[in-house]
Amino acid sequence: MSNKEECIVKYMKFKMIQNRGYCKYAVFRRIIMYILDVHDNNYFIRKTFLKLVEKNYFYKIVNKDGKCSYRYKFNPDRFIPVEERSKKKVFPIVISFD
Repeated sequence: MSNKEECIVKYMKFKMIQNRGYCKYAVFRRIIMYILDVHDNNYFIRKTFLKLVEKNYFYKIVNKDGKCSYRYKFNPDRFIPVEERSKKKVFPIVISFD
């Protein structure tokens, strides 16, 4: 991983960006622009973002309204699959009436 990608991931982990939920690309573009201090090169920012998507640092979903826009969510634990992260552990509680 390159230095710029590592810097982005560390910042997002520190700020706990995953708690914001699914956001548009524009939100993450602004964050990346702030971190790297690059404000005039949209191609570079988009390319960096797509590299992070390929490395599973972001979940990608399609909007429900049928348009071709996507929403992304930061994934700090990129090695854990989406299915396992969404499962909630349920522990049975036994109540006995005497």
